[in-house]
Amino acid sequence: MNPIRREVLNGLFVLVISTLLSAAIAAFEIKFNLQVWLLIVMAAAIAVSGYVVFEIAVRSSAATAESTRQREEEWLKRVGTPARLEMNQGEANAGLDAVATAVKAISPGSDYTVMYYVSPEGIGYVSSQAAARGTIYSSTLEQLKRGKIREYKAIICFDQDVLANDHELKSGILRVGEGAGTIDRPLGEHCRLMMETKGFSLYVAPALLRQIVALYGVDKVSMTVETADQKTGGRVTAGVIFFCDPPNGEIVEQFRQMERETERRMVAVHKIIFPEDTDSTAKPATR
Repeated sequence: MNPIRREVLNGLFVLVISTLLSAAIAAFEIKFNLQVWLLIVMAAAIAVSGYVVFEIAVRSSAATAESTRQREEEWLKRVGTPARLEMNQGEANAGLDAVATAVKAISPGSDYTVMYYVSPEGIGYVSSQAAARGTIYSSTLEQLKRGKIREYKAIICFDQDVLANDHELKSGILRVGEGAGTIDRPLGEHCRLMMETKGFSLYVAPALLRQIVALYGVDKVSMTVETADQKTGGRVTAGVIFFCDPPNGEIVEQFRQMERETERRMVAVHKIIFPEDTDSTAKPATR
């Protein structure tokens, strides 16, 4: 039970008992009346017994909840973690926070692959989600530097027609800015920083899905659910769907096949150009 509700009920019980005691004292001082006293004693007994029954019910409910939790944990150990959808609500970015948590919880020595989809118009994400995205980026960098992630592979995915008509992209040059064939600044800064870190690989490739897909080790995958902001037109991550193996082994394998298909068509990035750069000399991405 909610602690506040529990305290309110305790306060009501104390108030009832104190009122009955006050009535009993007042009745005794005015004139002793056996009937009134019996009524007061009966009311006090009912209040006490009701509180006792309430305590028993609360403890029984807590015991049942604990038993249910233990059964669910045992079920998850045997069957696996079911698919779940983490939705962002208002200012809270539960879905993006869940991605950062998944990165932190990745098994030591695992590979982490993210296929970042870029819209044909080069529209970036809304600024209200910048902090949550930054948390994901910093968590990834931390886990890579600690050696918990063996390799972090980022594949920037563009629509086929955008990639086919952009010679710089096809040659492994990424541009940060606005418009077709570019990526937004937060992602660009993340990639430029990561290219200086051992274990990071950066590529461009044709998109198979128009969402961001992340693969954590061999047993977990996440996929974003995206919408467009009605005011600015910017991209909004409305939520994130997680699949675990087990019990979603077939779904995870389908994403693995998409990853392998994307890898067959990807090109290594060797330079990232920012608008303010006059002579960008970003370090080459490692395979």
